[in-house]
Amino acid sequence: MRNLLLAASVGALAVVSLAGPVAAKREFGAVYVDGAIYRVFGNKANVPDGTGTDPFATFTNSTANGQLGVAEFAPGSAGGHHGGRWAVNRVTWTNGDASTLVTSWTQLEQLEADDQLVVVRDEAADFRCPVLGDPQPIG
Repeated sequence: MRNLLLAASVGALAVVSLAGPVAAKREFGAVYVDGAIYRVFGNKANVPDGTGTDPFATFTNSTANGQLGVAEFAPGSAGGHHGGRWAVNRVTWTNGDASTLVTSWTQLEQLEADDQLVVVRDEAADFRCPVLGDPQPIG
């Protein structure tokens, strides 16, 4: 019994020592949602092409200083948030001012309706990246 307990303790220490460095390497990013900046972190989850549920936009030719990706939802958003399982869209400025900082999905939709930019779904780019609460104001 004592040997079994010792083996279990050594095994637990090995798991903790291996898990510690992995957690320490987590890198955070940021995304705009409803005019606020939310922290995000990558997650190596399998997200098959075309199965993203939360709209997310990246910009192909933005010249705006500080332009981040724009998500429609974050934790607590009306309309739902599915844990950061992103349905990726590529945004390209066409007739609009590429230096415009886009910070909300509503703004993005209005710019698209005004033919200032084009939004194209990229199903092969869907991914998982959780959004953390406690957004920061812009500026």
